Order: sequence, then structure tokens, then C-alpha cells
Amino acid sequence: MAKRIIKFTPIAASVALTLGLTGCGSDNNNNKPDPVTVYKGEVSTNFNTQVSGKAVKGSLKNAVVTVSTINEAGGSVLVAYRLEAASDASYTAESTTSQADADAKALALVTAANPAETMTSTTGAYNIYLEDGFSGPLYITVSTSKEDDSMVKCDSFTGCGSYDEVPAASEEAGMINNGDIAIDFGEWYKDDLELQVVKFIKASVAPASARGINFAEGNGTGVQQYFANVTLYTSIAAKMLLDAAKDGSAVSDEAVAAASLKTLIQVLGPDTAIKAASLLGDISLGGAVDFSDIGEGDSLDAGTLALVQTAVSLQSVAGAGANGSLKELIASLSAAVKEGKVSNSDNEIVQKIAAELQKAVENTSLIFAAVVTGEGIDEAFAKVAENLGITDADEIAKFKNKTTKAVEDVQAKAKEKGLDKDLKETAKEVKKALEKIGCEDNCDAGDDLMAKVAAELELQVTATTAALATSTDSIAVGVAELTKVKTLGDAGLETTEQVLAYSADVFTLSGNKAEYSQLQVELSAALALTQGIATTAASLGEQYKQLADRANVLSSAVATQLEAVTTLIFGIDAEVSRSDGAVKELGLDLNVAKSNATIASNNLDAADSAAMIAQSDLAIAMITVAAATIDNKANAELALLSAQTAISVATETREKAAELANAVVQAEVAAAALMDIASETSDKDIAANLSAAAKLSATLATSVRNEGDTALTSATSLESDAQTAITTFTVLVDVKAGTESVRNVTLVTKSGGRALFDTAEVIYDVLTEAWDLGDDATDVVSTRYPNWTYSFDKDALGLDLVNSETGEQVNVNGSINNKAIVFAFGGMIETVDGAMVHIERLDDMGDALQYCIDANNGTIAKDLSDSCLVINFEEEVSSDTAVDGKVLSVDGWSRVEIVDGDAGFIGTLSISGADVTELGMITASGVTGDIDFTAMLSVDWANENDNYAVELQLHNSIGYALSLMVEEGDEVMGSVDANVAGTMMKFGTVTEITNGISVEYIDGEVIDYTDISFLDSSK
Repeated sequence: MAKRIIKFTPIAASVALTLGLTGCGSDNNNNKPDPVTVYKGEVSTNFNTQVSGKAVKGSLKNAVVTVSTINEAGGSVLVAYRLEAASDASYTAESTTSQADADAKALALVTAANPAETMTSTTGAYNIYLEDGFSGPLYITVSTSKEDDSMVKCDSFTGCGSYDEVPAASEEAGMINNGDIAIDFGEWYKDDLELQVVKFIKASVAPASARGINFAEGNGTGVQQYFANVTLYTSIAAKMLLDAAKDGSAVSDEAVAAASLKTLIQVLGPDTAIKAASLLGDISLGGAVDFSDIGEGDSLDAGTLALVQTAVSLQSVAGAGANGSLKELIASLSAAVKEGKVSNSDNEIVQKIAAELQKAVENTSLIFAAVVTGEGIDEAFAKVAENLGITDADEIAKFKNKTTKAVEDVQAKAKEKGLDKDLKETAKEVKKALEKIGCEDNCDAGDDLMAKVAAELELQVTATTAALATSTDSIAVGVAELTKVKTLGDAGLETTEQVLAYSADVFTLSGNKAEYSQLQVELSAALALTQGIATTAASLGEQYKQLADRANVLSSAVATQLEAVTTLIFGIDAEVSRSDGAVKELGLDLNVAKSNATIASNNLDAADSAAMIAQSDLAIAMITVAAATIDNKANAELALLSAQTAISVATETREKAAELANAVVQAEVAAAALMDIASETSDKDIAANLSAAAKLSATLATSVRNEGDTALTSATSLESDAQTAITTFTVLVDVKAGTESVRNVTLVTKSGGRALFDTAEVIYDVLTEAWDLGDDATDVVSTRYPNWTYSFDKDALGLDLVNSETGEQVNVNGSINNKAIVFAFGGMIETVDGAMVHIERLDDMGDALQYCIDANNGTIAKDLSDSCLVINFEEEVSSDTAVDGKVLSVDGWSRVEIVDGDAGFIGTLSISGADVTELGMITASGVTGDIDFTAMLSVDWANENDNYAVELQLHNSIGYALSLMVEEGDEVMGSVDANVAGTMMKFGTVTEITNGISVEYIDGEVIDYTDISFLDSSK
């Protein structure tokens, strides 16, 4: 715990001694009572370790906050805390029993002096200060009850159920209610709910001194600041940590990280959890955003949006009433996450909750993305209405209007807080991510997941580092200005001239306070983010230590800047206070008020001018954005330059609008101050004119800001599209080269593939014929294939085939396995085009056959065997009954080499089909020339006209794929595709031409490719 000083003072001992001395010689000595020893214990401690956060499910207002720790048995023990920072707080107790008893009583007083009641604010916020010596698990619960003044805010677009009784309509700030029975978005309601968080507090590195504002660990002051939000997710993690503690597992940083990771993976799924990478080490560092009341420092990045949309969806599931209360839903989810089974739970209740949550998440993400982007609104609401079982057209329209307004309110608040820049793209990204939440397979955090998490953290470190550089420069300017003003004040404030000069500079400096206050909010949020990055990076393992070290350094740098800007704000306030005092002392109120009005007017004029210039520059920049095209690489590169220029100008425009807004505030303050003390009409006119000018400038500031916002959105969209186009057109070069190389892919031919089918057909038909002749046959000319001569051993299932005209040879050995006959075969066959195909097989037929049997049974991979043919029957067969058995399918795979084709081929060729004479699939994988490829050819010979489908994949950096379909006698149609940023994209449309194909690419170029013969021998 905190540093304590225990004073041992048995004060009664000296009193007893004095009484003994003065009583010498008395006859009554034996009647005096024994002296009583009084022990005194004293504790001195500090409360400067700040823990703050928000309880959100939506916001929990007036909720009771309980603060405790977790002992070794897993039980909770109250912890000493205060609502304000304090130093050298002393507590004294006495005991006549022992010093230990006195000490224990003094220590008990520290906790006994805890606040009588701690409750959350309207936004769910709480803020406490622990003893600086406290370390270990901190367990915080936040509770609401239907029986007290606490309330829960609905932040679900689809509502949170119904009130028990219809409340009165209200438009009070923070208590808006439309007076119907439905609990709508933004309305407050009563509920019995408890959320928890378990936070691990590290041992303090040095004694902390009392301060009004505390800064983050690692800034050299020894003072610590912790963020501990209380949400659905922290409650699930807390349940696991508490259960583990009761089983004897200590709560530690590592345990918190493991619980956070498991919670996010199980609830969101691995891919979506990566978007919240900075929270995987400690989920309490973020995610506490109330959609209905977005606050200062909140984030709407993809990870936060995924967390919030899932959480509000759970609230709507609870509101539906069929799956229990919100408290019961959280309890069920906690148990399922602990078990590691949510989406794939064996528990019927959890199965139902998971299914309903998935549907509710779909509703939330569809509505949010549609309204924010303005895309697919009707389709989205039709799907949501279907999910909710709303069929009445009027009810659907009413629902659509209500939910649209809810999302528009979120948009407006996001814009107000400067969080709308990438909201449209983020909304679409999150909608896709939430199409499937939860985890069914591969739920363990393996190396691949850790690598993806690390990559995401790297991006966040880079972005935060860049943002910190900007704020550092701004703060440095402010510190320099403050130093200058302070130096002027220190030089003396005895004369009118000194005070007027000083107060003018103070007034100018104070006009920037709003900017620094905003920086303070942003840096506080950045501190939580960087702490999360560092914590998650540390949990990834030793191989990511460098990332963790960088994150810790960055977190310390953010903390330093947060301290600097807070000190700067305090310094500005101090100079304002000193200026006010000096002005009053010399009676210069009116003089200073007029001077400030002049300064404010000049600043307003300058800010007006700067805003209008920026507005003009923006209009020019947006002309090129509007005219930009991305139909080819050159134009896309020009479009990118135009977009980036416009982004820079739009950002500058927004900054000028913000500066003008600050100047407006300063002008309004100056005008009000002058009007308040002016007695002369001329002075009142100055104040009135300044106030009127401020109003006009406020309108201009809003207009310029809106134009900057709109331009930034458009330019950012163009930038993204142009970057994608440049990447696409760069890949297109390789796509065209890939199509050119297809000319040399000899094996992907009807003749090459059909040769294998023909061989399989010959093998099967000749086997059938040979069976009719008896057990053995030697050098028999086939009646079905006169060019083929065969020898057959029925018992050994051996078949040797020789084509008297072409010299083709095929050797077959088989084995009956229940409902299948497995053959190993090899030899030399000829394609229709005359190319010879070597079918490889081990020299030892026994080994070759065993490999085929093992491959068919799945004991080994098929590519570990050579050439095999499997005939699958409906029933179990023997050597006597096989010929009459009903064949279900035929599968084959061959290691083959085309020895005299134009380009040659070495690789594996697989065939499969229900009947080799009707429907089949050929898969070829290998190398032809220098081309590594896989090709799939499906052929259906059942109809009068053969149907073909070809997909050719080149194993290159772009994942080139050529897909074709044709019915014999018709024209070939298809597409050319390739991988762009992880997604397959169509790069061209394929049509047939004489002796080849023609491809029209996305850049408009049409290229003909002749001498291609992979559909049949006539093309």
C-alpha cells in the first residue's frame, strides 16, 4: 500500500511514572489502580494515482461505483480511494490493547474515510484517486437499479424494448422522451444492471507528490494515471478473471491481456478483433462510446465502431425480451466466452443468444452504413424489417424515419467532435466485418493472428507519432508565447503603460486557450491509445519486444506533451488572473476593455481574411478534383495529385475556420466585457459593432468549415479511388503479360485432358470386356477398341494395354477395397494433337498400388502418390461382382509429363466425374515452360453439344486467373481476373475469335490472342 509512518507512543507510561514519584511514602500506595498504557497509531498517505473511465451500455447515469481489490481467495476487499487528489492525509487511532491494534485501527480509518457514495455522471464517467502505494488487481463495479435514481440510456437504433409505464413526454436536456411506450434511441430507462472491470495497477516507481492533475506512468514524476472503462466486454473479461482467482490463479497484467484477447476473439471473431488491436492487451482502455452522446476524446475508428455496434445490438436483443434481461444476457455470454464456445456453443440458450445477436448486429451495421454513406438505404431497411418481422408498410416507414434520425444524430455529433472524416469508409468496412461475428474454428491466438495484430499496431504507432509531432509544435509555440507574456509581467506592473501592454498580450494569448484545451483532450485519448498499444504489444511475445519498446517510448512522449499542455493552460489562467488583478489595482478596466475590443476586432478581421482566402483556394483546388478521371494509370496519377493537393487545402481551410471560430469567441467576450462597463455611447457602439461583426464571422466560420468538411470528404474519396486505380493499372500490366503467357500452357487442352479421360475409359471398358473372358487373358485384341491389345489377370487385377498403331502402352494393377476398386497405372499415351504423354508410376507395382490405396483412404496426400484411378461403386464389390456393380463415380490423378508438346508439361493431372463418358473434371497443376499454374477443366459430354468450363490460375504475385465457359458450337465467353489488395478483381472480358480469344481490358485496350487451343482441337 502507500507509504505509512507508524508512530509508537505509549503516552500513559510517563503519566504512570509521574504519579508513582509523587506518591512516595503514602499509606494508600497499594490501593492505587494499575497504570493504563495507551498506544497510538498514525498513518500518513497520498491519493494521487488517478483511475478514470466511463460506464457505457449506453451511458449509466447516477450508477453506484464500488471500488475493491481481489484477494488470494478470489474475494473482493474494499480499497481506500478519494474523489480528489490528496497528499499527507493523516489518520490517528488509539488502543489500550497493543500497538498492533492501534496500527490496525489507524489503517482501517483510511478505508473508512472513503466517500459515502460514488456515482457516475450523466455520461457514465467516474474519476477516483487511489493511494499511491496501491498495486494489484482493482475491481470496480458500476450498478444501476430500478429502485433508485440511476438510469440506463438507450443507444440502440432499433430501440431497447418498452417502458413498464408510459413516461411523460420531456425535452429536458439529457432527458428527451417522446412520450410513447417504446424505449427509443437516446431515451433513458430503468434497469437492474451491473457492469464490472478488473484493472491491474502496477507498483509505483517513486513516491508521488500531490497535484491537481495527474499524468501517465513514465513521465518522471512518479504519478500514475490509469484508464478503466466499464463495458459489456470488460464485464465478460472480469467474470473470467474473478473465476480464475477463486481457482487460485493470480490476477496479473498477463491474465488481463489473456482475458481481453479471449473476450474479443470469442465475441467479435479473430478478423474483427484485429481492428481493435490496441485493446487486445487490456479491453478497458477503449470501447466506451455512447452513440447517443459522443463525447470529447471519443473515437469512431473501425475497432471502436465494431465494439459499439455489437454492444448496442445486445441491448436491442435484451429489449426484445425473448432472451432474458441485459444482465442475464451478459451472464450467459460471459460463461460461453469462458468456455470458449459462443457461436458454436452446445448450450441451447447461448446458441439462441448468439443467433439473435448476429441478426441484431446485422441490423445495426446495415442501418448505420446505409444512412452514413447514403448507399443502399431501401435495401438495408427492407432486410432489417424482414429480420424484425415488420411487414406493415406504414410501420416500416415509421421505423425507417425513426432510425434514420438516430443515425443522423450520431453523424451530427461525430462532425461536431471532428470524427467524421473517414466515417463513411469506416462504416462500410465495419459492416463487412460484422457480417459474421464470433469464432467457431481456429479461435486460438496463433502466430498468424499475432503477426496481423502487430501490423495493425505498427500502423497506429506511425499515425500517432505523426499526430504527436503536430501537437508538439503547437504546444512549443504556446509555451514560447506564455514565457514572453510572463517575462513581461515579471518586469513590472506598476505603471499604466506596463499594465496595458501586458494585459493586451495576455488577452491575445488567452484567445488560444480553446485550441490548447482541445489538444489536452486529444492527448488524453492518445495516452489511452498508446498505453493500449504498449500493453498489447507486450502480450504478443518476445519477438515483438521492439514494437512494445517503441510504443512505451511513444506513450511517455504523449504523457510529456499532455503534461506540457496542461501546464500551459494553467500558466495562461495564471497570467489572466494576474492581469485582472493588475488592471483592477490601477483602475484600468475600461481602458483594457476598449484595448481588448480593438485587439479582438483586428484579430477578427485577420481571421476573416485568412478564412476567405482559404475558401477561395479551396474552390480552385476542388475544380481539379471535380474534373479528375481515373480511367487509366496516367489520369489516375494526376487525380491522386489533385486529391492530395485538395486534402492539404481543405485541411488548411478547416484550420482557418477553427481560428476564425476562436476569434469570434474572443470578440464576443471582448464585446460583452466592454458593453458591461461602458457608459459612453461611443464605447457602447464599439461593443455593439464588434458583437455584430462576431455574429457575421461566426456564420462565415460555419460556412467555411462545412465547405472544408465537404471538400475533405470528396478529396479523400478521390485519393482512395485514385490510389486503388493506380494499383489496379499497375497490376493490369502483369495481367496482360499473364494472358500472353497462356498461349504456352499446352496441357490445358481438350485433347490433353480428353486423352486422360479416353485412357480411363479404355481401362474401364477393357476391364469389363476382359472379365467376360474369365480369369486370364493374354494378347487379346479388344472388340471395343481394335487398336488395343491387352493381357489380363483377374485375381491380381492386372491389365497391360498396348496400342498397335500409336505404340501407346498402359500398365494397370488394382485392389478391391470394399465399395471401390483402386488402380495404379502408368505408361505412355498420345493426345489427339499427337503429343505424347508419359503417365508416371513407380517401377514397383506393389508399392505404387499401396500408395494409391493410402491416398484414396486419406492416409497420405494424393500428390505423394503417382498415377491412380479409383472406381467407386454403390455397393461392396468383389472380383466376381465388380463388372455388374453400379458405378457412382470415377476419380483419378496422374503425375504426367508431356514429352513432345510445344512447351512441355511436368506436374499432376487429376480427373473426377460421375461417369467418364459423360461428366468430368480435370485439374492440372505443374509447370509448362517456365509457367507455374493450376488449371481446372470441367467437361460435360452428356448432351449433344459438349459443355466446357475452364479456369486457369497462374501462381504468380497477382494470382492471375482466366475463366471461360462455352457450349460446343457457341462462342467462348469469360473473364480475366487478378488479386488487388487481397480481393479478386475483373480486369477484362473474354470473347472468342478465330483460333483464339480476344480480351477487352478495363483500360479500354482490346488484345487478340491467337494460336490458343485449350477448348478443343479446332480452336
